[in-house]
Amino acid sequence: MRHTRNPNRSGRRSWITVGVASAAVLTATVLLGPAMAPGTATSHWDAPNTMANKQIDAADLYAFTSPEKPDTVTIIANYVPFQFDHKPYQFDTNARYEIHVDNTGTGKPAVTYRWTFRNKGLPVPSFVRKREHQAGPVDSLVEQSFTLTRLRPGKPEETLIKDGYVAPTNMGSLVTPNYGTLRRKAVLDLPGGGKVFTGTAADPFFGDNKAVMLLRFGLPFPDIKTGVPMNVNAIALQLPKSELALGRDPAANPVIGVWTTAARKSTGLLGSGSGDYKQLSRLGNPNYNEVIIPKQSRDRFNGTMPGGDENGGMVVPATLDPEQAKVVAPRAGATTPATPRKDLEEIYLTGLTTRRDGPIKEDLNSQLLNRDVSGIQRAEELRLNMSTPVTAKPHQYGYLGGDKQGYPNGRRLTDDVVTINLRMLLGEPAGRGKPDVVDENNPTFLTQPITDSFPYLALPGVIA
Repeated sequence: MRHTRNPNRSGRRSWITVGVASAAVLTATVLLGPAMAPGTATSHWDAPNTMANKQIDAADLYAFTSPEKPDTVTIIANYVPFQFDHKPYQFDTNARYEIHVDNTGTGKPAVTYRWTFRNKGLPVPSFVRKREHQAGPVDSLVEQSFTLTRLRPGKPEETLIKDGYVAPTNMGSLVTPNYGTLRRKAVLDLPGGGKVFTGTAADPFFGDNKAVMLLRFGLPFPDIKTGVPMNVNAIALQLPKSELALGRDPAANPVIGVWTTAARKSTGLLGSGSGDYKQLSRLGNPNYNEVIIPKQSRDRFNGTMPGGDENGGMVVPATLDPEQAKVVAPRAGATTPATPRKDLEEIYLTGLTTRRDGPIKEDLNSQLLNRDVSGIQRAEELRLNMSTPVTAKPHQYGYLGGDKQGYPNGRRLTDDVVTINLRMLLGEPAGRGKPDVVDENNPTFLTQPITDSFPYLALPGVIA
């Protein structure tokens, strides 16, 4: 699952150097700077409340068949994006972080995995904290532990891990020596099979900055691919497919839908949830909230669950007639696809299948492909067909590149989802769209390569 690089790099070394420098400027300006309001790398800071609440900001969600263990699925949810070096960043001890799986197509979770956290260890010295803003309170602690529980409708809550180890921020060799050992300590076995990882990792996001600028702002920019040279906090699971499939039968019912949420104990902020918790973050498909949902509704979307999308009056209309398509298409030299956008409805809300009257004629990743499902609701989820064979040489453009295991059939760490989302907004694969909107031959620039085994994420970097 390593990212690949262009074999013709030597002849382009000089412009790559310029490109990397430009990318660094773009990262600082677009992703972090206030000039055009904070931008995102997929869903890093997708709505006002998550911008103000970094600890519960869902940055990216991945779901794919584990390459080295194809009887399992790996799901990774990254939170707390844009972590600067030598600063401690933690999960919120007053929040619940959850990964949900829907195997019926109702938009309701058949199983939920919930992380809660507590602090431990020694206070971080002021000379380590320095003066910059950090995610937690001033007296944050270096280390945390977590409890992982599993929730199924109609069944008692099950504790899978109690006082599990959280890999902390890499503070450098003086504060966190032998960091590789800390990573290994944070990969734990689950009862009944599977693994869990919880902790800090290098942000695996990468993309083409031309695609970022077009998709988000409708603005031109050179074809320069780059990663985000910062860290994130990750919650990751590697689970047997039988654990996730309807009826525990992945051969008959291979399609699941996945999303992640974070809810904090009530603070009066916009959101929804049970008891004294308010949901403030939701992420399924990358770029969905910040590209498809209108600006004024993004906090509202983050407070909802997929089960309410069909009749909520927000998700379905926004998908069928996305405002951003009208901005992006003329500036990309493309023709705006006609509305209603039934192609986007398939991609985001139902999955691709010939069993509905949609324009994309492919049985790929709809829960209607499950033997024991007869009907589904429109719900925004990241859908994965667990029966799709692992691709030996993954294509960075996934399904648009002829690779049926790639996004939007789940999402791998090697999928260039910003370019894919841009091309789908412009009409692919239902129509011709604008496949050359981004130069496919440009090399990918990565801050750190991913690994070949769970949790696949690179060790968190120390930038300075």
